[in-house]
Parts: sequence; structure tokens; C-alpha cells
Amino acid sequence: MLVFALVRKDLRRAASDRRAMLVSLALPLLLTAIMGLSFGRGSGGVSAIPILMVGADLPDQMQDRLKEGLEESGWFTVAWSDSAAADAAVRRGDVAAAVIFPDGIFTRLIDGDAVRLEVWKDPGSPLKSDIVAEILSRIVRPYQAGEAAYESLWPEDRARGEGEFRADEYFAGDFNDVWKRFRGGENDPVLREARDRFMTIMDHQVALSDAMAADRIVLEVHDKAPAGAFAEGEEINLFDTFLPSFAVFFLMFAVSGAARDLHRERERLTLQRQLLSPMRGIDFVVGKWVGAVFQGAGQLLVLFGAGAILFKVNLGPDPLALPVMALLTSAAGAGVFLFLALVTPSEKVMDNLATVVILVSAMIGGNFVPVESLPGWVASVGRFAFNYWANLGFSEVVARDHDLGAALGPVLVLASIAVTLFAVNVLLFMARARRGGLT
Repeated sequence: MLVFALVRKDLRRAASDRRAMLVSLALPLLLTAIMGLSFGRGSGGVSAIPILMVGADLPDQMQDRLKEGLEESGWFTVAWSDSAAADAAVRRGDVAAAVIFPDGIFTRLIDGDAVRLEVWKDPGSPLKSDIVAEILSRIVRPYQAGEAAYESLWPEDRARGEGEFRADEYFAGDFNDVWKRFRGGENDPVLREARDRFMTIMDHQVALSDAMAADRIVLEVHDKAPAGAFAEGEEINLFDTFLPSFAVFFLMFAVSGAARDLHRERERLTLQRQLLSPMRGIDFVVGKWVGAVFQGAGQLLVLFGAGAILFKVNLGPDPLALPVMALLTSAAGAGVFLFLALVTPSEKVMDNLATVVILVSAMIGGNFVPVESLPGWVASVGRFAFNYWANLGFSEVVARDHDLGAALGPVLVLASIAVTLFAVNVLLFMARARRGGLT
């Protein structure tokens, strides 16, 4: 009964600070909204990236095929433009990037000259423009490998003919002009030489393509998401990623504040009076710990409920998954900050140390950058922070739509942290009480 009385007292105190409660609930939702709207459409889905293509030398048919192919991928919306308009659009931020094909691209390809594609990026949209650059680089790499192989196998194909033929003249005009010139060049020895040379190059290209298409090493990637997790064509909801990370970040402030009450009660002599009562040391630690756990778990569940209503955040297929993750995350966090309260001499020192712990933990534990995107060494260090495992578990449930079994690893780690720190805090509290360090 004494433990429950202590828990009720702490929860009433937390509920009476309406300003702090409003900040703890409003700020995560506000940051989630800002991040979701910044990287996607209003629904939080990943929107198609607008890009411009510049290449006056490319035939209309090829421009249409490139546009259709890129838009069919679902990543881009594409329009063709001239270089001046593309430069202005990128600088205004109207498009994420512009892709520039060089003049005389066919001539360069046939003659074996270097072909330099340019990507003009909007610095105000680094994520989307980097996606454009990365996808194009992946397209160019196989071509670069193929050109290197071609040069080593048939170097003579790249040697210019002795005639007066110029590739830019042969490929002048649109596709129809080139085809008529190609078909009607029997009586022109220069054009006939060019056609024969072009046919040889194409035969070699086809042979090389067939050889490179015969894979010797095959990499198979299988998506093991449960059936029905995302319907065909359904956008990935970015809010599913942002809300859990911000919720865990602000949870650390909430449980830190609950643990900090230990110093306030000591300064107001409330703690000393409680120690003179029949309440045992373990009862006091349990009461403080349970109060912080309930406060943190309640905050998390309210945030996820609000996120489901406002942003259509996925709550997972298992109704027990989120409550269990919220309780274990709050239990581990309460253990961490109650430990800090017990090893610091004053509230001011506790505040400063807790702020450092929260910010460092957020950086290495995946609150600012998704756990999957952390560098290897950062992820290795982050495994020592409870919020790393919390973010990993919430990612499995919310972002990947898995049940609690898929998050079993994070669940067990969080439970181990909570139990271990609870035992350590009980021993530490009793040791300080015997030495008079709590008076």
C-alpha cells in the first residue's frame, strides 16, 4: 500500500505540471509532422521526385522512352527542358535535380569518346537530389564496365576510318533522317563504310551484352515482409519512422524528470520523513521506478494513438506489441535515469548529466538517424544505450508491421536492462541511506 501511495503521489505531481505534459506530447507530434511533410506528400508517403532532363540531340522517340521508363519506376516525375530553364528551375528549388546529356552524344559513343553526364542538384533538397545521383551512378557503372571490356576486346572499332565520314553528320536530324540515310547509303562509299562500321560495332555490342547477361554469381534478395503488409502501389508512410524515434527521444526527458524528483524531495526534506516511516528502501525505489514507468508508458501510448489518428501511423498487427514495448522501454529508461539521480549530489548536476546522456544516446541510438542507417561503429556503440533497442523494437512493430515475436531480441534486451538497473538502484539506494547520503 505504501508503494501505491508513492506511485499515486508521483503521478499526480506529473499530471499537475500541465505545461510540461503539453510539451512532451505536442513537440514529438509537431516534429513528426514537420519531418513527414518535408520528405513526402501530405500523407507522409514518399512522393515522386521531380527532375528535368536536358538533351536536345536525343530523338523524340528516345526522350519519350526515357521519360516513360523513369516514371514507371515510381521514383520520378520527368520533364524535358533546355539547359537555361533547367538551371533556373534547380536554383529555385522547383525540381530536385536536372540530368544533362552532352551535345553530340551519339557521335561520342560511336567514336569511343568520353561521354559526360551532369547532374545539377538542388542543395535545398539534399535527400531527393542524392537519390537521383545515386540511381544514375548505379545505371552508369555497368555501362562503364561494359565500355572497358569492349575496348579491351575490339580496340580497332574505336579507330576512326580513313574516309571523310563524320559521325555528327551521319547522325544529324531526327531518328527518321538517320534511318533514311542509313538505308540509302549504298551508292556513297563513305556512308557505306560508316554503315558497315556501325553494324560491326552493334554486333560486338550485342555479343558483349549476351556474355555479360550470363550471370556467374547471382545475388537474390527476398522481401520477407508479411503478406498484406503493404498493398501493391501503397506508399510507405514516413510517419511510421519519425514518430517512434521522436517519441522515445522525449520519453527520456519524461523519465529523467520523474527521477529528478528524488533530489527535490531530499532538498524539501520529504525524502527524510519517508525514510523515517515504515517504508523500506526497496519500497521507495519500487514506487519511484513504477511511477516513472507508468508516466513514460502513458506518454508513449498517447503519442502513438494521436499519431494513428493524425498521421495514420501503423500500430502493428499485434495489439500487445506496442503496450509491451512501451512498458519495457519506460522501465529501462526509468532505471537509467534513477541511477543518475542516485549517483549525482544535486538536482543541478543531475540535470546537466541527464541532458548530456539524452543527447548522446539520441545520436548513437537512432533517434536522429534511423538505426538501419547508422555507421557500423556508431551502431556498435549504440547497442549500449537502451534507446537503441527501443528504436529497433518500435521499428519492427510500427515501420515493418511485425508482431512482438519479430521484436523478441529488443524485448529481451530491454527487459534485461530494466531488471539489472532496478537491482543496482535498490542496492545503491540502500547503501546511500546507510551512509546518510540521502539526508
